[in-house]
Amino acid sequence: MISHTERFKPRMKWVALGATFFGVVVLGRAFSIQVMTDPRLERMARRQFQSKVLMSPRRGSILDRNGEALAVNVETNSLAANPSKIRTRKNLVRLLARALDISYEKLQARLKDKREFLWLRRHLSEREINLLKKSQIIAADGDLVEGLWLVRESKRVYPHHELAAHVLGTTNVDNEGLEGVELWFNSRLKGKVVSVETTRDALGRPTFLDAAVAKSVKDGENVHLTLDASLQYSIQQELKHSVAKTGSRSGSVIVMNAVNGEIVAMANEPAYDPNISGSPPANRRNRALTDGYEPGSTLKPVLLAAALSNGMKLSDQIWGNQGSFQVQGKKISEAEAHEKFEWVSLRKMIQVSSNVVSAKLALKIGADNYLKLLQSLGFGGKSGIGFPGEISGRVPPRKAWQPLTLANIGFGQGLLVTPMQMVRAYASFLNGGWLVDPVLVSGEHAPQRQAPRRVFPASVAEGVVGALASVTEQGGTGGKAILDGYRVAGKTGTAQTVDPGTGRYSRSRYISSFIGFATGVDPKLVIYAALDGPKGVYYASETAAPLFRNVLSAVVNRFSMPSDPALVRRPEAEVRDSIAASHQGDSIHSGQAHAELPIVLQPVGAADTGAQLENSTIPWKMPALIGLTAREALRALQGRPYQIEIDGRGVVRAQHPEAGNTVADQATIRLSLSAQ
Repeated sequence: MISHTERFKPRMKWVALGATFFGVVVLGRAFSIQVMTDPRLERMARRQFQSKVLMSPRRGSILDRNGEALAVNVETNSLAANPSKIRTRKNLVRLLARALDISYEKLQARLKDKREFLWLRRHLSEREINLLKKSQIIAADGDLVEGLWLVRESKRVYPHHELAAHVLGTTNVDNEGLEGVELWFNSRLKGKVVSVETTRDALGRPTFLDAAVAKSVKDGENVHLTLDASLQYSIQQELKHSVAKTGSRSGSVIVMNAVNGEIVAMANEPAYDPNISGSPPANRRNRALTDGYEPGSTLKPVLLAAALSNGMKLSDQIWGNQGSFQVQGKKISEAEAHEKFEWVSLRKMIQVSSNVVSAKLALKIGADNYLKLLQSLGFGGKSGIGFPGEISGRVPPRKAWQPLTLANIGFGQGLLVTPMQMVRAYASFLNGGWLVDPVLVSGEHAPQRQAPRRVFPASVAEGVVGALASVTEQGGTGGKAILDGYRVAGKTGTAQTVDPGTGRYSRSRYISSFIGFATGVDPKLVIYAALDGPKGVYYASETAAPLFRNVLSAVVNRFSMPSDPALVRRPEAEVRDSIAASHQGDSIHSGQAHAELPIVLQPVGAADTGAQLENSTIPWKMPALIGLTAREALRALQGRPYQIEIDGRGVVRAQHPEAGNTVADQATIRLSLSAQ
């Protein structure tokens, strides 16, 4: 009989054999997985523990002409998270929301994301870092709560805040240029981005970078501007003060080297700080290049250049029609009702800024000759500076030029120009007749530009400069642009703006500008100064001309331009004695005579009390202003901090307070004007 044990021996052998075979298979598989190469498993491991990281280089700096840093980089921390690794979620989200000033619901929704990496806050501030430490999200030893980590990044910083902000522009959080030079030269500034293999830890954080590959990261190149930071600061302060003083909506100043085209200053107001996000788009716009306007009387020197280029002389005279004339049924008149000019020389046309004579001169020259010079000076096209957002302006096509069109363009209406185009045109007067392209970036990064080209003979330029110099002489409209010790040549312009609601010229908003330069000094710099929408007193002679003078003062101080002792003005008493003689031989005849000696404000009881003029508490006697033009009335009131309101155009018909009444500082003086 077979025993029970012997009966199961074959089964046990097969079981043992099967177990041995299974063990061999398992060991073989284990050997294959752990020792032998398996491409599929390698791919899985790489996906879990390795990834590619884009290595961003340091962005290049932006420097002024002297190497002063205007835009640089600083190291900062950003907070990132791996939502799948976060524990104690509810309490952590509450603490994070408080520290980062984010709503609890919004942060909770973001952390439900299934990604292994997401940003919670880029470029943490010192305050946010301190709040994270106070909440113990960041421990004393620097470690963070599981699932969070700090990433070192580079942040764009503008150390001088508002200085040249409209030129520099801004970058986004990823250091990509958005506006200005930052956008213009973004590809050079940002350098070369490189993809690098990295190993991640269990939280998904990069722990190792291929050093050899990382070395191939190329930092961005520095960009050098032609701006002078010191002068730029002074000019921005002057512009800001003028805009506030005149109640203007905005203002712009450009200072350009007339010989090589270098822009040494370019300022706009309102300004903004590029370090602070969220500035209104209107404040960030570089109005000197992106805004167009009708130039008004500042275009008259271009008309004069066209006349001289076509054989006319400064002494040639044109009948002023005693203040007005008609073209195609439309009346063209002088800016002031009392201006009833008769025979006016071309030189005087610029000095007194006659609209009628300018319009008649344009008709005499002809559309073809005038349009040719306008186009030669670059009007209707971009300046060649290359700045993003620059506009071309607009000159009407030749086929659209009717006699009225030509007459209007003669005194600066009916075409659209930019401040930069006007600066280029005036530079051609100062440099002897050459049109130069403006340049804002120097060195190897400077955009390619055309060589200077002659647009009219040097004799024409000299004649225009002579006429412009008369504007700041006795009888001209630019007296307040004079800087003691320097011969100033330039032109005022008080241009009407078009009301977008009605499509007609506004009666309440003007652009007041003065464009000019000091002659006989080096470097040869042209200055454009403009205020948009000054309130109350809007004449360029009273608003833009003083701004120009202050800018010129900053320029001559910065570049150490020596003054001419022969041009230092005499004491006021001597000037008064010679006023009458200064007009002898004048070819201008006005229909109304006005007092030539200045009206002097007298403090009440000054003779009895010995009160000092600088004492702002002294009440002053109101002078008689009836019959004066607005300019004459303003000159009579200058020197005291009054609030002046002017209504209408022409000569003063009513004034409040009346003559002889007392008026204190900061009081409001109202003048009503009307035509004769």
